[in-house]
Amino acid sequence: MKKPVINYVLESKAKNPNERTKPELIIAMVHAGFITQIDNQIKHERFKVSLETTIKPKNFGLIKDNFRFNEDVFANFSRQNKGVKTAMQIFETKVDELYSNYLINDIQPTAKQFKTDLLIQLGRKQREQKKTFTILAYLNDKISLFESLKGSGRKDEIDENSIKVYRTLKVYLERYELVKQIQLTFENFDESTYWEFWNIQDEILRGKISIPKKVGERKIAVQENGFLMSSINKYQKTLMRLLRLAIVDGINVNLNVNNTNLIVTKSPASKDIYVSESDLVKIWNYEPTTTEMLLAKDYLMLASLTGMRYESMEVANLEQIETYKDGSYNFSYIHSKQNKTETECYIPLFNPVMEILKRYGNKFPVLPANQIVNENIKMLFGLAGINAMQTITNVTYKSGVIIESKPANEVISTHDCRKSFITNLFLAGGAENIVMGVTHPDKKPMHAMAGVYNKSTLLDKAKQFYDEVNRVQREKQSELYKF
Repeated sequence: MKKPVINYVLESKAKNPNERTKPELIIAMVHAGFITQIDNQIKHERFKVSLETTIKPKNFGLIKDNFRFNEDVFANFSRQNKGVKTAMQIFETKVDELYSNYLINDIQPTAKQFKTDLLIQLGRKQREQKKTFTILAYLNDKISLFESLKGSGRKDEIDENSIKVYRTLKVYLERYELVKQIQLTFENFDESTYWEFWNIQDEILRGKISIPKKVGERKIAVQENGFLMSSINKYQKTLMRLLRLAIVDGINVNLNVNNTNLIVTKSPASKDIYVSESDLVKIWNYEPTTTEMLLAKDYLMLASLTGMRYESMEVANLEQIETYKDGSYNFSYIHSKQNKTETECYIPLFNPVMEILKRYGNKFPVLPANQIVNENIKMLFGLAGINAMQTITNVTYKSGVIIESKPANEVISTHDCRKSFITNLFLAGGAENIVMGVTHPDKKPMHAMAGVYNKSTLLDKAKQFYDEVNRVQREKQSELYKF
């Protein structure tokens, strides 16, 4: 920056110079080579500050010059201008002090920053107190906001499953602060702390670090190999989204949220497991003795015979079961919506599905949390004697690639039901494109007639699926995949 130059002017109260007989406010115009560049266009800037003192124009300059500041005129009235002169000297001293401070600290202030600092030095403005925000408190506020927006239709509304990820992130923040005995703020959360944060989460999961269990909190299920890369990836992305929201809210964030190296590579686990039709028949014929196992059985059968993810199954009870009758077509179906992929489809419902739904008033059942369903279907597999060894390949955060063999009842999960639906129909001879039309539908079109077009398209795909299953059924009888 250049050495500041100060020009004094009057705030005129009349256009006609002859009418300017009353005292007028003195304004200081400060130039210091302030430059802004927008789209290759350079703009020179200055700022103005009131001296908060007045003077008669005739004591400031000549009428022929429209009372522009004149040193000689001002000096001739020095006795009357004593207070004004003192105000000018104080102002110029503060400007010089700021200029020196900027030079010493190698600061290139903008015109706005210089003016703000000058007003603070003049005692006209309080320096803003720097507010410190803890990440945990901010996250709690955001979770409350997200929960209040459910069903609002607003653009910033997120679904329940996304909120659950934020809730889990909250638990991770609480655990870290408990271990380190510190509060994480947006200022102290730098790159070093960021990686320490994930390392501690991994140590806790592996049982290397013990933390006291809160009342009502589920016990941490120790996993000797720690976090999967896919899990770390998911929570890191969520944390980065939270930090970006903080920036939008005007909070100073220390961590560089645009650094892609802060997100580990997503390496999904691989397991060669699906529930074969013969194992599904075992489950179908198994008679549970508890309500928990009955619901686990119903979930397994419904998901394996509809191809729905847990997220879709969780909200399926909100949908009415519809029936389509036209000529040779006669089937019931559900309008399934997939928030994960922002897609939807009509899924024709097989006979066993309709039998199960009768017990729930012709609706899909209300489900517990995904973790509980996973635990229960594992127990169900054990009770039904389905425990063949399966090969599992996991890419972990700290333990590398882990390949191991485990019985099916230890590794079965809700997502495997969807895989079972696809695989069993493929093995029976179902056409891939028709089956995938139900499990992996195209995204909704965005044009004006999307609603009408989409409904017609979904129904056409459902009819194709119905025809294809009936064709396969004629060639290869199935106990379960039939209408």
